[in-house]
Amino acid sequence: MSMRLVFRSCFFLLIVFLSYQFYQVNKVSKTPKSHETKKAPIHVLIISSWRSGSSFLGQIFNHHPDVFYIFEPGHSIWMRLYNLGVNLLHYPVRDLIHSLFNCDVTPMQQYVSGDGRYISGMGFFGESRALCLPPTCPYPEPPEGYNRTKCYEDCKNGTFDDMAKVCHTYNYRVMKTVRILDFSVLLPLFRDPNLDLRIIHLVRDPRAVASSRKYFSLSIEDKIVLMEHDKDTKDPIMAKICKAQANINRMAKAAGHLLEKRYMLIRHEDLSREPVENAQKIFKFSGLKMTQSIEEWIYNNTHDDVKKKEKYLSYSKESLKVIQQWRKIMDFKKVKEIEKYCKEFMDLFGYLPVNSAKDQKNMSLNFVL
Repeated sequence: MSMRLVFRSCFFLLIVFLSYQFYQVNKVSKTPKSHETKKAPIHVLIISSWRSGSSFLGQIFNHHPDVFYIFEPGHSIWMRLYNLGVNLLHYPVRDLIHSLFNCDVTPMQQYVSGDGRYISGMGFFGESRALCLPPTCPYPEPPEGYNRTKCYEDCKNGTFDDMAKVCHTYNYRVMKTVRILDFSVLLPLFRDPNLDLRIIHLVRDPRAVASSRKYFSLSIEDKIVLMEHDKDTKDPIMAKICKAQANINRMAKAAGHLLEKRYMLIRHEDLSREPVENAQKIFKFSGLKMTQSIEEWIYNNTHDDVKKKEKYLSYSKESLKVIQQWRKIMDFKKVKEIEKYCKEFMDLFGYLPVNSAKDQKNMSLNFVL
């Protein structure tokens, strides 16, 4: 055999050997290792009361690309079962939240309007950016970004089946609700090994809440909350809301190690004064990282010097002015009534009483510790 033939044979065998080794390495790299598992999802529930800024806080999460967000999952239950009181409605709302955290949408389909096939039956589906993208929505996200109004128009034929599939692709699942007034109903969720549940409890000055409520129709919600209340109280709805929010905080603290690093209290006023800084704290608590686009969105929705194509509810104003608005328009006598009914709440969360009508109008004075 000539040296040339030997060389060619050896070269051929070398090529075969190297090709086989490359195939094996490539095969191993594509084969999932037994110890490599998908990252367990994190579940965040924002609890608050009406007119406390929870919609804005929810939208901060909603604009994060890694978050699957649902706005007020219990709304459909309350509208369908409005003849029941809040104490009874706590349980189907809690169970629905539990199911949705696990991407099970079938309970929701039992309460929405229509035949239960389309997400448009939820009413507020357009508040979820994830439901405004393919495959739930047939149209891609507009170049300028998430547009709630356009979503309601273009994505109403998305199905709950698609919603469930999309939910499973997200490791961060967030919901916000104002329909939990008893924290104890949530405690069983913390014992579920499949949930990494974290609670963000948002509170707001009750005088500002009472002032804001005057401009929104909450008659059905108030009826449900007040089916059992002290009829001698002149303003029972605010008395009950304040008591419930104070009890939520106390029970969360009393839960001890069960809620260690899983409960966070945030005041609307703090979020308004330093929105980006407090959003960063909230994201850190939730395991998320802040992005430049979210910082810009937060700034654009808390400053009047930015021209907005689409305002989100009433929060798209100068946030520092919004938190002081009640002092300009609220009757002093009414202020003192709210302070009386909500004294426990105000003491607990650091809201100071107003001594006189003159002090109320003096914007150099601060009534939030």
